[in-house]
Amino acid sequence: MARCGRHTSLLIILIAAVVALAAPLPRAVAEEAKSEISSYTTSYAASSAARAHNIALAASFLNGSTVGAGEEFSFNAAVGARTSERGFQTAKVIVGGEYTDGVGGGVCQLSSTLYNAWVLAGLAVKTVRGHSLPPGYVPMSQDATVSEYIDLVLKNDSGADVTVCACAADGELCVKILGRGSGCRVTLEPEILGVVPAGEDIEYVDELPPDKDFVVARLPRQGYRTRLTATYVYADGRVVKKELRRDYYRPTDAKILMIAD
Repeated sequence: MARCGRHTSLLIILIAAVVALAAPLPRAVAEEAKSEISSYTTSYAASSAARAHNIALAASFLNGSTVGAGEEFSFNAAVGARTSERGFQTAKVIVGGEYTDGVGGGVCQLSSTLYNAWVLAGLAVKTVRGHSLPPGYVPMSQDATVSEYIDLVLKNDSGADVTVCACAADGELCVKILGRGSGCRVTLEPEILGVVPAGEDIEYVDELPPDKDFVVARLPRQGYRTRLTATYVYADGRVVKKELRRDYYRPTDAKILMIAD
């Protein structure tokens, strides 16, 4: 009987070992199999406290997002609505070629940083739109504006799952793409195709400060026509260039106040 008991114990141990080997890896272990394909970092060190808060909050929602092979990824769906109820604060946003206050100001820096990391990973972009004014945190044609009605939609065409890691700390925002890289090296080249001069917007008023014939209420800002080209260098030596997008950043006319005749 004792011999039978030993055999039974050994059988139980063997079965447990087989089950353990067949069980799926924990998520943390599975993530270790992924390597960094690309990363992109922008600075928000000069931002207001509210804008910095919004960037860090949005990054916490984005961090850890996994995009399956062949799947599309919506920035708005991942980050969610930018509302005060969800903790977002009021900061500067670009609307219609002007800077104004809006809840969630600063989140476009996260979408732009994600866009660059994604493109540098050699992955596809389905929908992206630039701002009406060039932002200061990325080169022109490398920004991605988002709003309640505008989304950044990406596609994972790599053939394997990828994970998005986002971290905002000490004035720096970094987005990394983890997965199984194709061995393709990507470089981006923004280019200014043309400059659009600004005009003058004259507004007549009833009075001005003493000894003033006019007042410049808003300085002019020239506009730009730009494009972004990517160069893909493959492991077998092939070099492929592709135009990714073209953008138009509208000029801002000078606003001049004058006394009506």
